[in-house]
This record gives sequence, structure tokens and C-alpha cells, in this order.
Amino acid sequence: MFAKKYVSELVEKFSSPLYVYSEMILRESCQKIKQLCPLKNFQVHYAVKANSNIALLKIIRSEGLQAEVISIPELKLAQMAGWKKEEILFSGNNITEEDLNWLVQNQFFICLDSLCQLETYFALGGDNACIRINPLKGEGHHERVITAGKVKFGIDLPQVAAAFELATQKKKKITGINAHIGSLFLESSPFQKAVELLLQIAERYPSVEYIDFGGGFGIAYKESEEDFSISNYAKKFTAILTEWLTKTKREVSFGIQPGRYIVAHAGCCLAKVNSIKNNQGINFLGTDLGFNFLLRPEFYGAYHKIIHCSNNSKKTKKFTITGNICESGDILGKDRNLPQNIKIGDILAILDTGAYGFSMASNYNSMLRPAEVLIDLKGEAKLIRKRESLSDLTENQIF
Repeated sequence: MFAKKYVSELVEKFSSPLYVYSEMILRESCQKIKQLCPLKNFQVHYAVKANSNIALLKIIRSEGLQAEVISIPELKLAQMAGWKKEEILFSGNNITEEDLNWLVQNQFFICLDSLCQLETYFALGGDNACIRINPLKGEGHHERVITAGKVKFGIDLPQVAAAFELATQKKKKITGINAHIGSLFLESSPFQKAVELLLQIAERYPSVEYIDFGGGFGIAYKESEEDFSISNYAKKFTAILTEWLTKTKREVSFGIQPGRYIVAHAGCCLAKVNSIKNNQGINFLGTDLGFNFLLRPEFYGAYHKIIHCSNNSKKTKKFTITGNICESGDILGKDRNLPQNIKIGDILAILDTGAYGFSMASNYNSMLRPAEVLIDLKGEAKLIRKRESLSDLTENQIF
């Protein structure tokens, strides 16, 4: 992402831990995902939940992507970044009636994932709805990110007909359908099955004008992996959609909702080594980056590459890298080869943390969330979120 020697300057100026993003990599990812389908009626909605920093959202919007949000605050952030109402897809889960009413009154396009919420939507005056359909099987790197099958998401396949019947009874329309199988799949076959399923369903219902195939395209977190190949799948994907349009003679729009694929590679997190010790034969490196600021390794057992930025020694040994949270599960990586002469004060970079890094951060242990910095196209570091202060932590408390 940037020269190792630059890292110490960043930490000296902005302290650690520190989230750092590359504008160049972010723009390249946006441009790459758009190559999945050249059809004019194909839309890419960036999943704001992956990273909602407004400075990054503005870059993503400037590259021609639209926005997918799951809450009213996310929607407001998208609007602050410049997205217009018609460029935002709301696809929340278990939405409150109050929020649903606000969305209806403000005429946002909403994707609903249960029959009861669809009924509430119609009762509140909603007209054209999008529904999320739950395919028979999902896919993902961990059971917690599989979003199809025996999960809480979507309208089960046997109930899809009932959803369209409900719309007919209420003299309304279902104009959009969506599915999302899960997160971090590296092969196209699971996604392909969902594409085929949605096209089959859409063919049966002429009211459908928008078909959204979800997101979840994987990126290579491990050295042995490769990113989901947009270039390899694009031709097949485009051919399937084109064939369907020719066959049905329909005028519909297609969409996807990637999040991780857009921002993951663009970000890294810098951490400082605070302690070095051996317990029960295990070499531990203690850092100032706990799972309160990077939850994925603890929550999903996720792997992130960790590199040492402070020297170039070729002699290595295995370390288990931990954070500073009062939990035994606060581990960033086990058995990682790092320089054997590593010392306190050295800096580590945890790679590919642009997605679901800061966005999942918390104040657990009453720690103050870190700053975020953007390396712009000129190579200059710009602060895009201040490090929190104690007053931020106590602002809403009453004592």
C-alpha cells in the first residue's frame, strides 16, 4: 500500500492503532467491480455497512457506484456523501414500523425480507416493493456470514408466491427481487445458482422491474488465495443476463451489492508492539490493537496478513500476536513468522482491514476508537476521522 518507512511517520503523527486507506486502491476496486457487466441497465450498489466513513463514500460515489444501506443513519450518511434518493437502496432487516413509515413517506425504494413486513409496508401506504428471497443454500467463509438457507434473512422460497399474491390483494406491486447468499465466496458457482434462481422467479412475475443478485464477492486474505475473478466471470454473467432479456423481451434493471470487494484491500491497520514474552512455550507479541477495534479475527476466526514494518531482518520465528483487551480471545494471528529481533515500539501492519474493520469497532474496555487516515492520489496523508477523546466517550452519559 505504501513504503514501510512511511509507516513510522504516520504513527508518529496520528498515533496508534491507526486505520489507513489508499485512495488509489479504492478507486481501482470500484472500477474493477463495474467491469462485471457492461449493460447500461446494470447497477452497482456499494454496501455502506462495510465502511461508512463519509470521505471514502464520496470517493466511491465519484466512481459511479450507488449505495445500499440497512439503517436510517446509514441512509443519512449516504446522503451526506452526495447520493440522491433514487441512487439509494434500503435493504434492512427487521425494520421498526417507525422507520418503515419514514421510508414510505420519503419514497425510498425498500427491500423487505418477510411477509409480515411486506404487509406492514403496504398498510403504511407503500406501493412498489422489493422483496428479499431466501435461496435454499448459502455460501461464506464462516457460518456467521452465510445469509441463505436456515437463517433469519429473506422470504423462504415456498412463500414467494404468497408475497406476490399479497401484493395483488392489496392492489400493489412487487417490482424488485433480491437474494444474498453470503460473504467471501471466491468461486462463481454458488453465486451463479442464485442468479439463475432469481431469473427464473422474475420470469414468472411480469411486475418485476429490478433484479438484485446481492454481494459477497471474496477477496484474498491469505497468501494462498486469489480474489474472486471479476474478469473471468464477467463474460458468462453478461451473457446470461443478455440471453434472459432476449428471451423474455422484458425491460428490467440488474444490480449487485458488494461491500468488502470495494474497500477491504484499500485499508490496513497499524499497531505498535507493547510487550514481548513467552508463556508456556508460546512467543507472544502484545500490541495496542484489540478486538474492540478489529473484531474479525476473534468473531469469525478470520485471517489477516500481518507484516512487520520496522526492520528487514530475514531471520524469523513464530509469534502469536495479541491485543490489549482483557479477554483471552483477543488474538490477531497465531504462529506468524516475524523477525526474531522484533522489539517493543516496532510497528505491525494488519492488511486488508478496509471492510468491517472500523465499522465494527466498539469502545469495549472504555477504549477510545482510533483515527482514520486517507493516503490520497498525491501520496499525502489526510485525516478523515479524529481519534476519539474521553469527552466523546462520556458525551451522552448522564451523571
